[in-house]
Amino acid sequence: MLSAEKALVTEIEINGNGKTLDYILRREIQHDISVPLDSQRVEDDIRRLKNLGLFSSVNWNTIPLNSQSLKLIYSVTESIQNLPPAILPSYDEKTGWSLIGSQLWTNWKGKNQIVALKGSIGGKYTYGITFNDPWKFGNHVSMSMQAEKLMFKHNFLRYDITRYFFKTDFGRWYGEQIKTKIGFLLNLETLENQVKDNNLGFNYISLIPALAYDSRDIYWAPNKGIYWSNTLNYNVDLFNYSFYNFLWKSSFSYFNKLFNSSKKTIFGFNMTYSLINGKYDIPWYISIGDAYSIRGWQIPRKDSYDSKNEEFRFGYNYIHSSIEFRKEVIPEFVTDFGIESGLSYVLFIDCGLITDEGLKQSKMYGGGIGIRIPFPVVNLFRIDYGWGYRNGKWNKGSLHLGVLHKF
Repeated sequence: MLSAEKALVTEIEINGNGKTLDYILRREIQHDISVPLDSQRVEDDIRRLKNLGLFSSVNWNTIPLNSQSLKLIYSVTESIQNLPPAILPSYDEKTGWSLIGSQLWTNWKGKNQIVALKGSIGGKYTYGITFNDPWKFGNHVSMSMQAEKLMFKHNFLRYDITRYFFKTDFGRWYGEQIKTKIGFLLNLETLENQVKDNNLGFNYISLIPALAYDSRDIYWAPNKGIYWSNTLNYNVDLFNYSFYNFLWKSSFSYFNKLFNSSKKTIFGFNMTYSLINGKYDIPWYISIGDAYSIRGWQIPRKDSYDSKNEEFRFGYNYIHSSIEFRKEVIPEFVTDFGIESGLSYVLFIDCGLITDEGLKQSKMYGGGIGIRIPFPVVNLFRIDYGWGYRNGKWNKGSLHLGVLHKF
């Protein structure tokens, strides 16, 4: 008998994909037929199948067919993909609690397409539709579309905002690590002042090219790799060209597994900055100190903005960085119901500032601890609690809820 590494793979079989069509998996499998078994190439196939986001587990094994050939088998467990129409509470740090009604198909017709219909009332009043196909025009040539109406109260400015927008994106991968995208956005936005009768309108179109380098092994929970993304928004007034601007956002992340243990410990680092140039106004006015910038700070509200006690948190340009240590407590596993579960905790330190007046002003810091729980559809729930620090003073701390890792 030949060893498995020398025997030729003469068949490749896929098991467990009750809904997902075979070709969706086969186009990610690069192990050839009639060649010796290459375990590294098989592991690369496993990684690509996991990154589809359709399966709770992906494994492989071989079955000898005779003394010179074997069958390579990829076995998958499909995660929960189609949720029935549901009405559920949802929380957003900036707008508060909302009641969301949605119908979501995450693997529509078994073709790895996403179709979502949604609406909400409460902190945000919305309705809209989303479509995404990562292979719409062939090998990793994607298309996505989103149309939505939103109505909400600005969290720190005294405006009620109504926004209609339509966005479409086309993407293409070059190899597995270079990812490009070009997007087009139509935005119709009204800002109604809650105090004075001076409503504002911002109607514009945007051209949004993006370029990323991505060597992460698992996209939503990487053990190793680098992710460096750059996005440029060119925004132009739709009717009278009264404003235009360029918004450049860049983010760099690094991940590395620290110890060879069954319960993983991952070190992660991120730096993100956003710069705007041209003519711009309220729609691009932002704050920092939240679940996605510097944790440990409560979301600023109208009273904190009006008091001017925290002017250092508001502006148009920002930079922030984070360090995280992610430690598994219960390694991810699949329950008898085919649902992912597990538990990790995270130690984090964040730092950053609004850069409108340069980098000399005092920085904001945040540090704390959080937990991460794998979950179908959204991949990961996270809960963080941290405390903020600036100019020798600590604040009272803040709780942050979100999905996916901060970076």
